[in-house]
Amino acid sequence: MDWFLLIKAAMALIFVLGLLFLTIGSLKYLEDRGIKGMFNKNAPKKKRLEVLEFKRLDGKNALVLIRRDEAEHLLLIGSSAQVIEKNISQTKQESNNHE
Repeated sequence: MDWFLLIKAAMALIFVLGLLFLTIGSLKYLEDRGIKGMFNKNAPKKKRLEVLEFKRLDGKNALVLIRRDEAEHLLLIGSSAQVIEKNISQTKQESNNHE
């Protein structure tokens, strides 16, 4: 009778660990695939906002160069978030190098 309870407990442990690994695997799959895209089919395919560069200045402040709707903005992120430059335009030579 003692062996039967031990085998039953081991089988229950294996079942619970299997469910745990199945749940973790499913969450990782959804994270990699993009869970937002599964439910929001009408969302536009092109992203409007993109982070181009990120530079940490010190422990509190960072410079972030972002592009929004074909306009670039330089942001100072820190204790007070500020927009440093708006509508940064690229020269023709720089834009040809990126293409």
